[in-house]
Amino acid sequence: MQKGKEESGAILVIAAVGITVFLGFLGLVVDVGNIYIQKARLVSAVDSVVLAGVQELPALPNEAIFKAYQYGAVNQINSEQLLVQLSEANSRISAKADKCVELFFLRLFGFDKRTVSAEAEAQVGTVCSYKGAAPFGIVWDDFQFGQEYTLKYSSKGGQHRGNFGALRLGGNGADNYRHNIKYGYQGVLKVGDRVYTEPGNMSGPTYDGVKYRLNLAADHDPGRWNYDNPRIVVVPVIDSLDVHGTDLVTIIGFAAFYLEGCDGKGNESIVRGRFIRYVVDGDIGCGEDYGLTAYRLIR
Repeated sequence: MQKGKEESGAILVIAAVGITVFLGFLGLVVDVGNIYIQKARLVSAVDSVVLAGVQELPALPNEAIFKAYQYGAVNQINSEQLLVQLSEANSRISAKADKCVELFFLRLFGFDKRTVSAEAEAQVGTVCSYKGAAPFGIVWDDFQFGQEYTLKYSSKGGQHRGNFGALRLGGNGADNYRHNIKYGYQGVLKVGDRVYTEPGNMSGPTYDGVKYRLNLAADHDPGRWNYDNPRIVVVPVIDSLDVHGTDLVTIIGFAAFYLEGCDGKGNESIVRGRFIRYVVDGDIGCGEDYGLTAYRLIR
């Protein structure tokens, strides 16, 4: 009889130890899983912090830092948990965040919390390639931001030898040219590429394409040159328009303009745009800065 009681007692002890071990493993799985999830969320949040800030660089460093902390707050990272810094002449922005993760089951074993960390860095630089360019070729002339310029010329004066700023991208003819104004050329253009000019005034297709963009932007604030506005076009900067008929020109960079309108008819058709700073998600190069920059995560 005594032996049976001893065996029962031993079983209870083993069961108690087994339950404790099981709870320990359960706590480990649950809390480690929670730590992993919180770490992943923090990494994503810190990435969004630097990507928000980098879009204001290098021109507006204070705005970049403000936006970075603003996005941190949106992602439940307060300013005490987040450190944002600029470097490389305001071409890079980095962020580091720490977050305390509360533990649950592991509290039974004396572990109350765990700190997770995340770091990210983004860089901005000149654009060396672009997909979606409008078919206007701009010859650089020390443009000033905010000023209005002509993107496509009229034939008045006759100084352009049959070329008025239109480019032949991905094909020739009026329909292709009109499509490229409306939606942007969907091939990738790179600095150093040679492309053909599209001679002639192309008045009708120019008017149709520009008006299409202006109509799409009807609900946007005309006083703000904001991102994702259909009025904003990225155009190749070319080496020269001093060519005859259909001829090759070289892309030396890219610039962005805010479309103001398309005026005149027939040979007097022109396109007007305001030169702006603009940031896109693209390939970074080391060429001349024509106001269009690209950003990327580097860490």
